[in-house]
Amino acid sequence: RLRSVDGNIIRIPLPPLTEERRKELVKVIRKLAEEGRVAIRHARTETIAKIKKIEHVSEDEKKKAGKDIQKVHDEHLKLVDAAVKAKEAEIMEV
Repeated sequence: RLRSVDGNIIRIPLPPLTEERRKELVKVIRKLAEEGRVAIRHARTETIAKIKKIEHVSEDEKKKAGKDIQKVHDEHLKLVDAAVKAKEAEIMEV
């Protein structure tokens, strides 16, 4: 039997992932993570550029804002890295 119906749920059994397929999925995850990192960097660059254009704000305040943005940037890159590491471990788990 290929599938079973349980009320409103249809269950379709899937074969276990092969090691080759697991490695392909890890590559996809890494690619998506890199796209996320690029987006985070791009957001940082845009925001810092906008801050530099603001008038009536002191240079010290602009520098402080730039440091704060860098801190948020670094935190989010760490979150992406942690998520990738966790997902890779989950996929490679047999």
